[in-house]
Amino acid sequence: MRRNVFKFCNIIVFLVFLTSNVFADGITYKEILDNPTDLELNLNYAKQQESSGNLKLTIATLERLSMLYPENLDIKLFLLSILIKMDSAVKVDLMVRTMLNDPNTSDETRITIAKLLSKTGEKVEESKWFAYLDLKYSQTEEDNISGITKTKKLLQEGNLIPYTTVDSRLVVEYDKTYTRGSALTVGKNIDDSSSMFFNLGLDINTINKKVKGDSDVVSSSLSYFKILGDHYISPYVYWNKPNYRRQEDYETLGAGINNTFIINEKNNINYSLGYADTSYVKTSTFDTAEDNNNDVYSSFIRHNYNFTKKIQLGTKLILNRTESKKEFDSYDAKGINLSYSQILPFGRLKISSSYLKNDYDEVEPFVSSTIIRKDESLVSSISLDGQLNQILPFAKKINKNNSILYTLNFKHSDVSSNIVNHDIERKFFTIGLTKRINLNGLF
Repeated sequence: MRRNVFKFCNIIVFLVFLTSNVFADGITYKEILDNPTDLELNLNYAKQQESSGNLKLTIATLERLSMLYPENLDIKLFLLSILIKMDSAVKVDLMVRTMLNDPNTSDETRITIAKLLSKTGEKVEESKWFAYLDLKYSQTEEDNISGITKTKKLLQEGNLIPYTTVDSRLVVEYDKTYTRGSALTVGKNIDDSSSMFFNLGLDINTINKKVKGDSDVVSSSLSYFKILGDHYISPYVYWNKPNYRRQEDYETLGAGINNTFIINEKNNINYSLGYADTSYVKTSTFDTAEDNNNDVYSSFIRHNYNFTKKIQLGTKLILNRTESKKEFDSYDAKGINLSYSQILPFGRLKISSSYLKNDYDEVEPFVSSTIIRKDESLVSSISLDGQLNQILPFAKKINKNNSILYTLNFKHSDVSSNIVNHDIERKFFTIGLTKRINLNGLF
């Protein structure tokens, strides 16, 4: 009898809850039952539960949404913030470990996680090493791979001459470049506010028609990430060495530091200082290689404005200095970059445009004895990247772990120079795929 009464009371409570508003002017539970997969409605319902102080029901709602939308980052971060409020140390630790050890977790997400933890004083035990391997393939189509001038003329010792076509294989306009590559990344989350990353990569580039240009590029980098208050600092060093099969080889060693200062949820400032030293390899056929050695000092400052959670606007000021052993190859560069990025259901869209002005130090005697080179370049690009199954739904069968990434990119470069040799326009279209293999089990 007592059991029946208890059952009856439960039914009455459930029916009352089902047919009434949680809040006088809020979302009803019946609306949730009628629309269990409506993301916006359910998220608002979770926020409503949070506002009422009912954090356990908030967690239940968000956990259900997380199962329905496993790739939705907003849900995960919302759930993490509630778990922290509930002082659920075990669940917080498990969730943070899972997200930080996921190679698909972006730097921005890592920053957000660190901010959530720092506000509460929550600490996460030292996580183990993580690693992943990227296998890449891309194809780039270019309409002017040889860099033929707009006028198809060259300035030589003060005289204009027609662009020479000594060998049609060397002077090609339209061509394709195929890149096969791999990159190994090994990292460690040192604590809740710092991490280290090491990267080693190899790219093999093959050009379809052009004899010159094929190359194998070995690269490596080491970076450190640290959160200090509202500053997110990342010093780094890198090295790369292209091996050109029919051209001069060189190697570049560089270092720099990058910092992002979070002003508020809408605004942040990102700035960077860098240095790179490039040395050419002297050979029997290239005994003047050292004349091409150069040092590059680079800097920029960028303001990012988060228009919404999915839309970001960026404005970047650029100031660089290139010093070469050949004075006529030394120059100052200054410019501006404007960017727009948006998270879409099928990936991340980014539109970017850069204007650069290069002022060279000296005349190039073999070109002109009176004209000092000045270039103005406008480079615009539009790109889309994301998980393969975002644009090809059937790819879920082969992309169960969301480990296949795609990229599409179109770039237009237009350089206007007071010396026709450098007055060049080029267009590029790139399509690429990356297979990411998680190697965490090896560590």
